[in-house]
Amino acid sequence: MRNVLYLLLLVMFSGCATTEGVKSFKSGADTSNLQDMERRVWHEANGYDAIIERGGQIYADPRATAYVQGVMDRLYPEFKGKITVRILDSTQLNAFAMPNGSVYINIGMLARIENEAQLATVLAHEATHFIERHSFRQRVSTKNAAAFAVSGVPFASLVAVSSIGGFSRDLEREADAKGYERLIKSGYDPHEAHLVFQHLADEVKVLKIEEPYFFSSHPQLTDRINEFKRLSAPYTGGGRVETETYGSIMTPIRLDDLRKDIGQDRFASVILVMEDSKNSRNYPAAGHYYLGEAYSRRDEKNDASKALNAYKTAEKLAPKFAPTYMRLGMLSMKAGDKVTARRYFEQYLNLAPKDAADRTYAQQYLGSL
Repeated sequence: MRNVLYLLLLVMFSGCATTEGVKSFKSGADTSNLQDMERRVWHEANGYDAIIERGGQIYADPRATAYVQGVMDRLYPEFKGKITVRILDSTQLNAFAMPNGSVYINIGMLARIENEAQLATVLAHEATHFIERHSFRQRVSTKNAAAFAVSGVPFASLVAVSSIGGFSRDLEREADAKGYERLIKSGYDPHEAHLVFQHLADEVKVLKIEEPYFFSSHPQLTDRINEFKRLSAPYTGGGRVETETYGSIMTPIRLDDLRKDIGQDRFASVILVMEDSKNSRNYPAAGHYYLGEAYSRRDEKNDASKALNAYKTAEKLAPKFAPTYMRLGMLSMKAGDKVTARRYFEQYLNLAPKDAADRTYAQQYLGSL
């Protein structure tokens, strides 16, 4: 069962028991049974944390991790030390909260959102799931508990999985509303909140696929965009946004996210980001190299010329990014332009790390030329 749930966890990556300050709730079930169930929920959630860490799913960026934790602590200072934020090495636009106060946010989400205020929107929502004990409330009815016993599936395991898979419409709305209140209280600009949902709506539309996206179905993304616009409309004040600070910290994650998307053949996502000037301005200039890779992999009509233009843009705007020269050298060699190919391969070898995987190939190409 643990192995099955681990697989479920990996598939659903893309998207709370008793402690001081965590809300209580009423239930018709026996109190002692509830307490026992809740202890098991915490124990199981702690087990998931260990599984995730052992599985190498944590993204190792101490600076970014400290930053996102700092934003959470700013939002909920009374829960400092009780809510822990970790970054997942996944390009899906998602985040989720476990019943024990562990909050996970994917690099895909961090790469796409634009500033600290938008990050705070995500974290405030997820913290509400923990504080209001949504995972436990969703599964604690006598009817559900009886169904679990009949199925033979551990109650705690299903509670943990429900945290990842999403909550009911009512609980998601509660997390939206209370997260928004905390956003205002913490001094963030609420006009940024709806943009988180807009990024997700754009991704869902372009990729034309159904995935367990953060906030994707309870209720619909368009409804939530409109609701956050309505909430923020009367608010005339400004607030904390922090676009530059956020961008500086997330630059390595944004570039790595593009690289990983290419590796997973998510080229449509890369094209969506890098062809939109409002999005691409937030990404490092070397991102144009990955746009070239995306067009090369898509390989539709006119994509070859689009790829070449993207590579040339990367060469111009990010002249020290070595992979661009490797790709331009290969294209020049294919076109029969040996002089240009040699120049590009030599530039690549001058810039690439000594342990770069492509150094041997570049040397072989030079030899063949």
